Amino acid sequence: MNFFEHEGQPYCELHYHESRGSLCAKCQQPILRDCVNAMGKKFHPEHFACAFCMEQLKLGNFKEHRGNAYCSPCHDKLFG
Repeated sequence: MNFFEHEGQPYCELHYHESRGSLCAKCQQPILRDCVNAMGKKFHPEHFACAFCMEQLKLGNFKEHRGNAYCSPCHDKLFG
């Protein structure tokens, strides 16, 4: 079985990424490539999506409400 080392301790892949803070906030799986940092969380780019319509979001082009990200049209429709 493969393991990863962090601060001198052995970890399985999932717990290694958990200890390093590199799990996707949406799917809870390791982020191995591109990463979106938003709202104090990390996401796979395809998982950073509007909480209402589920369209993929881009940094700088979303609105936050109670810890969720929304595209501008959905945010305005729901909370405007």
